[in-house]
Amino acid sequence: MYYYRIISIILFAVGITFSLTPSVYAEESISISTSQSLYNEGDTVVVFGTIAKTFQGLPITLQIYHEDNLIAVAQVEVALDGSFAKDFSASGPFWTSDGIYIVRGFYTSDKIVETTFEFYKQVSIVGSTSFPVDIPNSGTFDMGYTIRGGEIKDVTINKDHNSLLLELVTESNGELVVKLPRSSFDAIKSDGGDEIFIVLIGNNKNDLENFVQVQYKEVETGSDFRSLRILFEEDDRWIEIIGTYVIPEFGSIAIIILVAAVSSAIIISKSKLSVRYN
Repeated sequence: MYYYRIISIILFAVGITFSLTPSVYAEESISISTSQSLYNEGDTVVVFGTIAKTFQGLPITLQIYHEDNLIAVAQVEVALDGSFAKDFSASGPFWTSDGIYIVRGFYTSDKIVETTFEFYKQVSIVGSTSFPVDIPNSGTFDMGYTIRGGEIKDVTINKDHNSLLLELVTESNGELVVKLPRSSFDAIKSDGGDEIFIVLIGNNKNDLENFVQVQYKEVETGSDFRSLRILFEEDDRWIEIIGTYVIPEFGSIAIIILVAAVSSAIIISKSKLSVRYN
């Protein structure tokens, strides 16, 4: 009788082990990610991943949910190396609610994986908060902003770079929208047209080699301001926005400085741009 009990216990334990194996295997054999952790209406949600062991001709099914509502679904071909990718447009009648969205990938019954991202229908452009930026020997100007996933600790002017250096305290991956007054800070071409800004992000302001140039989106442009949307990651601490002048009297060689900044940024971030925000 005693031996029968021992055998029963062993068989029960083995049964538990086999019942747990598929979920563990699924985590190891399939991965899924999104190109960003936060999106707004009109953005493109890029879902991508890899499958360790594939079956010829079998696609992966991708579903996007908000709460219990199915927002989008697609069957995606898997490449020979096990990789897959699919673009979803974050627009239309189903993209109506702010919050956490879930992406689920189904390949086989034991290969199911998911990830999440945040979606906000509106980009808040007019800063609900303003930050006073000190102008050396010349008072201050207000920079409007909104931020999700952290807060701005400080903003300083770097006259040598014609830039604003923002110090962040981050809680998670997030989004910053800054409203820049043209009268105090801008990027202008020699013919008077708008120039692009250069945006660099890092976690140590004394280690410039580890600052990475990132893409930004100019979400609104007016005659007296420009609003930029910048995404950041949880371990980011510093954002530098480089223009052609910080208050006009600093701008005599501003365009030369911006060209030099572009060249430096390309050298610094050449190996990293393919990963960050692409």
